[in-house]
Amino acid sequence: MIDKQYLLQMFKKETATTLKVMQAFPEDKLAFKPHERSSNARKVMSTFVFEMYLIRSYVFKEDFDRSVFQTYAPDKLSTIISDFEKETSNVAPKIEKLSETDLIKPVEFAGAKSTAGEFMLMMVFDMIHHRGQLSVYVRMAGGKVPSIYGPSADDPSTNL
Repeated sequence: MIDKQYLLQMFKKETATTLKVMQAFPEDKLAFKPHERSSNARKVMSTFVFEMYLIRSYVFKEDFDRSVFQTYAPDKLSTIISDFEKETSNVAPKIEKLSETDLIKPVEFAGAKSTAGEFMLMMVFDMIHHRGQLSVYVRMAGGKVPSIYGPSADDPSTNL
């Protein structure tokens, strides 16, 4: 079973780091993609917002129109950042209120079965994965990669 305090701590830490990487992306480069088969930066960052929707839907049973992800394409980076901040600040308190029983409730997503705690951890891991992708985009688009788990070439002053 996933420990709720560990999950919450990881959720808060990793969403804050993801926000830093999003804020480092050049505002005027949302259409940037490093390869024709790659997603553009807007779509990668939109994934972070959608992962919060998935948590709200599958864990907290909130009803929302999943087609929103197919049409979600804000013109401004500030909108995506604002939406991500709003969604993470909505989800974190709900995680705090979960009981141990809530964390082990079954969740089925994309044909895979897990517990609610495992599902949320999977969403955090997926966010981390796409954040790594975005950090490469940041540099290629002319931005400066912030410290993620330690200093970066663009942010060497971070203490370990």
